[in-house]
Amino acid sequence: MTLLTTHNPIRPLPEATASELMHIFIDQDTDALLVGACLALLAQRVPEAHELAAFADSLFEVAVPFPQAPHGAIDVVGTGGDGASTANLSTLTALFLPTLGVPVVKHGNRAATGVCGSADLMEALGYDLSRAVSDLEADLLERRFAFLFAPAYHPLLGRLREIRRRLGIPTIFNLLGPLLNPGHPPLQVLGVAREELLAPMAGALARRTRLERAFVIHGKDAEGKGLDEASIEGPTTVVAVREGRVLAPQVIVPRELGITQPDRHALRVADRGEALAVARGIFGGAGHAEFRPAVADAVALQAGLGLVLHQGGSLDGLAQIFRDLRAALEHGFTLPFPMTGVQP
Repeated sequence: MTLLTTHNPIRPLPEATASELMHIFIDQDTDALLVGACLALLAQRVPEAHELAAFADSLFEVAVPFPQAPHGAIDVVGTGGDGASTANLSTLTALFLPTLGVPVVKHGNRAATGVCGSADLMEALGYDLSRAVSDLEADLLERRFAFLFAPAYHPLLGRLREIRRRLGIPTIFNLLGPLLNPGHPPLQVLGVAREELLAPMAGALARRTRLERAFVIHGKDAEGKGLDEASIEGPTTVVAVREGRVLAPQVIVPRELGITQPDRHALRVADRGEALAVARGIFGGAGHAEFRPAVADAVALQAGLGLVLHQGGSLDGLAQIFRDLRAALEHGFTLPFPMTGVQP
């Protein structure tokens, strides 16, 4: 316990200290109140890239391994913590991209502080969260999609779930989740809830040796509040990571893509039931009673970023890609996995 009592967690941690601290967090013998207090302290400042990378590396050391994702595979994920209670845009995008020929290795969990986590939605759609590794490999080959349920690969983090729930605030683990995909996909679209997180998250991704390209994104809603996704209401800042380098930020504006201002509550969901209904609407297309045009806009925008990344192109072509994908969503799409008990 010397580390926690003699080192001020508010100051940046050396990499070795960050690594040691993470091992203390996941040690079953560490007092939960002490872990909670330390997480609360860490939440008071923006972590640095080297700290995030060290934390993630320590967790990979004790993770259950998964085979390397195939060439061109992508993960689309957000840190959460924006309080916007939007539909599961990253997950819906991850389900849409395989229909465009993009392999997806989606890593996710149940909601810790939000309304509906990616795993909550996947389970509601009839996806078996306990699928064996061999089945997931076959899914990637045959269907271009696999969902890796975080607790199956990071079991030592289970004890922290209740601590995080009781704290009721975003913690360092909201930031680490997107860095812990056991499939190590070479591509990633990663949304952050706060603008000041763009640089450290991009820097942490740049340190991942198996990552080829990424977009770290931060959107603003109509009132200027931060979103951990590309926004259809306000500007979105995009920081590209390419072959270990963090590039200069770029900004995309909805009106320049032809996106009209939506109703301010068009993307919001109140509970898991509504999140599932919104998902059904997207799968069913414009003819479905639950189809929300604004959600289709948002999914098309996230998917457009994923497709640009997959193709190795630039944001200059995003407007046309967005229009094409938005038109495709009018017709709905088939999920890249068999559902049980729930129909779209």
